[in-house]
Amino acid sequence: MTTIDFADIEIKGELGYRAGLNFARLEGKWYRPEEVFQADKHGWAGDWEGRVVLALTLLAQSTHRTPAYLDKIISLIPSHLNARGYFGAILPEGKFDEQHLSGHGWALRGLCEYFLWRKDQKVRVILERMIANYVLTARGAYAKYPLDPKTRFQDQTWILSKLQTKTKHHAETSDAGCAFIFLDGVTQCYEIFRSAALKELADEIIQRFMEMDLIALHIQTHATLTTIRSMLRMYGITNDELYLNNAIKRYLLYKEEAWTEAYGNFNWFGAPRWTEPCGIIDSLMIATNLWKFTKNPCFLDDAHNIYFNALAHGNRINGSFGSDRCCGAIQTEDNQFLAPINYETYWCCTMRGGEGFSRAIEYSFFTEDDVVYVPFYQNCTASLRFKDGVIKIEETTEYPYYGNVRFEILEATAKRRKSFRFFAGSCTKRAGIEVKVNGETVKSTIAHGLICVEIVAKTGDEIRFDLGLSLKVEETGLKNNIKGYHKYSFGPMLLGLKSTTAINTLDGNRFENYAESKYKAVAVKKLKANVELERVSRSGFKVKGTDVVLTCFCDVCDMTQEDTMRQVLFES
Repeated sequence: MTTIDFADIEIKGELGYRAGLNFARLEGKWYRPEEVFQADKHGWAGDWEGRVVLALTLLAQSTHRTPAYLDKIISLIPSHLNARGYFGAILPEGKFDEQHLSGHGWALRGLCEYFLWRKDQKVRVILERMIANYVLTARGAYAKYPLDPKTRFQDQTWILSKLQTKTKHHAETSDAGCAFIFLDGVTQCYEIFRSAALKELADEIIQRFMEMDLIALHIQTHATLTTIRSMLRMYGITNDELYLNNAIKRYLLYKEEAWTEAYGNFNWFGAPRWTEPCGIIDSLMIATNLWKFTKNPCFLDDAHNIYFNALAHGNRINGSFGSDRCCGAIQTEDNQFLAPINYETYWCCTMRGGEGFSRAIEYSFFTEDDVVYVPFYQNCTASLRFKDGVIKIEETTEYPYYGNVRFEILEATAKRRKSFRFFAGSCTKRAGIEVKVNGETVKSTIAHGLICVEIVAKTGDEIRFDLGLSLKVEETGLKNNIKGYHKYSFGPMLLGLKSTTAINTLDGNRFENYAESKYKAVAVKKLKANVELERVSRSGFKVKGTDVVLTCFCDVCDMTQEDTMRQVLFES
């Protein structure tokens, strides 16, 4: 099963809007050539450069717009490398700095994606030199990455992530385990160059990662999720099930220990101070790829919940991304609410948004022989290519607000019968979904969370169905989250009550220490689990007999602003 090429899809609708906003944000002051190479002051060599190159490279392909500054940034990279061909200081022999390695994970990813897109041989040379003089020197070091919580900072080989405060809104933190983000770059380099030495290094990193007690060490969940995603890349390359099984094991641990009630992440295992969209985006990619490799519909349900709630809320009205409260977490103050902590984490998460939206576009269709998979619903036009020809299709939908989906076959040169398989997750009625082709009901079945229909596509054909989305009430139940509360959803969309906040009375240091944050709701609402909700707009549901209106988080007409606060969890 493979995604279609970026060149074969034209995205429209709300995903197109969000991707465009993020693209524009990534051409703002922090992401221009004169800023990119001097932006980071906290010991993350190559990180900023790699993230912005990665984001712009993918957005250029997924939105079909030429970046204003990307080629200039690429042209300046050689002048900002050290004498050995990598970013930052030349480290003493036998010393390994995990932040330095983490930053180069992103530098490698950005350069790899740019090379795969443009086939620029100068970039290939930069990659080959960086691999020889930097990447492969880490062989043997990861097997010694310190894992003992009591003595790990006494290690003489590793320089571990240090405490830092990036802005006045960012509490002093250490990104424990960030060294394993390096695997993302290593595995994509292996995908391109197929060097045995790179595979040896990747396997060493994975083995040590699987030996780590993520909870005891309070490992950063973003680093964890990036590593899981990298293991899935190795599975896609090698088909070795050890990579897949390890990825599933770690992903399920993440969900059990560090998932919020709004499908975001605790930034660290055991320390839910805020979510991090970098990790949320990785979790979306992981869930989708786990579905791709296993066809287990639970993973696709996860992906829909992550995208329409955690990712949508973390995406700000200006196109940026920022961190939110860990909704539901036992240790979190005002944990019934979802609201910004750092309104914009421009030094990392805004850039990760570029890959997040690009992958969401790419995941619109998958093909496998004569089978078409539609795991997400987006307004778009796409060309689906098969051995016997092409089917050009236009999709229009109001999902997730309503369940109606329509496909029009604009052109069909493929002659053989195709099997179309459409998402019908746990948020849909599944049984009883009626598929119509040219107005006539056709035979369909539900298997593995997908509506299955077989047709010989002809130019002018129309496929229609309604997913039967409905309201649902769920009790809180995640291991490290509060119990005795409930939440409301419609389809995949969580619903929340906008609350008055005290934000206008606070000073500029309100986020300096999250534990002492005064950014609180003025009012907490109690609602019984069995209240009757009636729809009042595409994204709003009124509690019958009251003036209380619950709204979703994913409406682009109501994107997250600095004072946005929503009560998500309710007591009776």
